[in-house]
Amino acid sequence: VAAMGVSRTPWDYRTFIQGSRAEFGVAKHTYVACRSGWFSDRTACYLASSRPALVQDTGWTAHLPHGEGLLAFSTPDEALGGIDAINAAYPVHARRAVEIAREHFDARVVLARLLDICSR
Repeated sequence: VAAMGVSRTPWDYRTFIQGSRAEFGVAKHTYVACRSGWFSDRTACYLASSRPALVQDTGWTAHLPHGEGLLAFSTPDEALGGIDAINAAYPVHARRAVEIAREHFDARVVLARLLDICSR
């Protein structure tokens, strides 16, 4: 995929993501090795577009729901299993993906929590 072709404008990027079936994300080794919890903003975009995401576990599984809609893998076999799981129940994973986005990445939810914490 030519990066500039799919991300030249926000609308191009949205079209690319919404034209995808799901995301398969592999993290940089540093994020995985140190268990940083790194999570891609691209993954949040996939989830918000009702697209399941299968992403390498960097420690984010300690903070976000996973198993339906958002799946983690640490080994090649787990990645293959995740692909099979998404394909076997795609509507369930797509529905849960957007629910996770709303619960954990919607600005109204995130900013409300942040403002609440800051006002204590």
